Amino acid sequence: MVAIHCHHWAMAWDEVVDHGGGATHPEYVTADARVDNRTNLLIAEYTAIRAVEAQKSSASHALVGAYLTVVAVILGFVVANRADPRLLITVPILSAVCGITILRRRRDREVAHRYVREILRPIAVQCSGDDRIFLWEEFYARHKDARSVRYEFGLQLVFPLSAAVALTATLPRLTSFGDWLAWLAGLGFLLMLLLTYGHQNREHLGRTVGAVRDICRHVVRWRRGRKPGSGLASDQ
Repeated sequence: MVAIHCHHWAMAWDEVVDHGGGATHPEYVTADARVDNRTNLLIAEYTAIRAVEAQKSSASHALVGAYLTVVAVILGFVVANRADPRLLITVPILSAVCGITILRRRRDREVAHRYVREILRPIAVQCSGDDRIFLWEEFYARHKDARSVRYEFGLQLVFPLSAAVALTATLPRLTSFGDWLAWLAGLGFLLMLLLTYGHQNREHLGRTVGAVRDICRHVVRWRRGRKPGSGLASDQ
């Protein structure tokens, strides 16, 4: 009986291990290789996405620096070298091009974050069996303080504000039809930038408007409570 049982165990083991003595069954080898390939592809795709995000962020900061440098050069020509102030009409065009480019790169980064969170992370959790991986985007969004939000919000305001100042400064200098045409073109670029800016930041702008509305309501209630004849005044 012992010999028969040993024979059956040997046959069962031969189905898993080949006769070479160390290699696993081809089906298990194929499954393990498939899992390894999925893991490698997942890591490679995540690394590529993070590299593209870093590249776009660096390019955006470099573009802001270049824009401020060009605007400073134009102001130097107008103020120090007594150049034609109508040269400032070029500022709205530059601001629209640079501002929309930065807004587009920011949208690309947000799309990449959603792709990692909604597509790559479920696959990674399925492959590893651990739901604590690929949590950087969610962690950063949850712990990002208001200072960084205000910094990004203010950085984007550089472009429309500088364009508006340039258009306001050149308005009294317009004399010919060509001047007005160029000024209206600059105004069109500014409006296009503002529309793009408002569309992409509508969520943040909505929260800001809501906060301002709440503050105004508190101020109105406080003012009403301070009026003579109110309950607060009578108690005092």
